[in-house]
Amino acid sequence: MRVIILFLIFITCSQATAQVLHHEMVSSQGGAVVTPVGYKVNYTIGQSVIGTASNGFTIQQGFQQSNWGSIIKNNNNTITTTAFPNPFVETISFAFSSSPGETINVVVYDILGRLIHSVTLPNESNKIKLNLSWIPSAEYLVKLTSGDYEYSTQIIKN
Repeated sequence: MRVIILFLIFITCSQATAQVLHHEMVSSQGGAVVTPVGYKVNYTIGQSVIGTASNGFTIQQGFQQSNWGSIIKNNNNTITTTAFPNPFVETISFAFSSSPGETINVVVYDILGRLIHSVTLPNESNKIKLNLSWIPSAEYLVKLTSGDYEYSTQIIKN
């Protein structure tokens, strides 16, 4: 009798199929809850596992896939841009192979796509220095623009 039950379980399990997740999926389900003490918890179900916490006590846990890869792939500049050091602790610098313009617009987004910081910095000898000592340790997307120049990259704050 045990053999028959095990055989039926094997046949049933071997015929089961799972949902196929595609790389285009951002998330399939999710939501947000505020706990009685004021913590906000965001959750999703999709692909790549993430989880972070910030000084504002926002806790994120779930499965998400960032679209940053497609944004970063669109860097079609003749100007080579280097971010250093990356990961950084307080300040991160960007060096340009040639001048993208007199001023550089810098926009920083968190992993949820929220605007964290926006500033216009002067281009000094094809370098800019950005002080982000006040943001929590996490991954961020930085977008640099000036005239026809547009560049996006991922930075990591330690």
